[in-house]
Amino acid sequence: MANENTKSEPGLSSAPSAKDVEQFHTNSDVDVRKDSLHHTVGQGPNQAASGDHNHYDGKSSPLYVGKTITGSRTNGTALASVIQILVDGGAVDTSTA
Repeated sequence: MANENTKSEPGLSSAPSAKDVEQFHTNSDVDVRKDSLHHTVGQGPNQAASGDHNHYDGKSSPLYVGKTITGSRTNGTALASVIQILVDGGAVDTSTA
């Protein structure tokens, strides 16, 4: 017979209760190291990625953080800095003057 902390599930003789599962996780290895069994979502080195990240320069930070577009939109000189930012990110520039 199941104890008071277990309940029957279809196809299972007994399963842990929600309370038991919470207790199992009290001392879990959340975000302790990269091979931990449990990870929270975030940008830390031992966290799982949220899906809205990139791997620019091997980091999971927003794309183009720290990059500044310079020049003028009016005379087109800003285009050179945009091209350089793209090249820094891995694009190949085969444009001509």
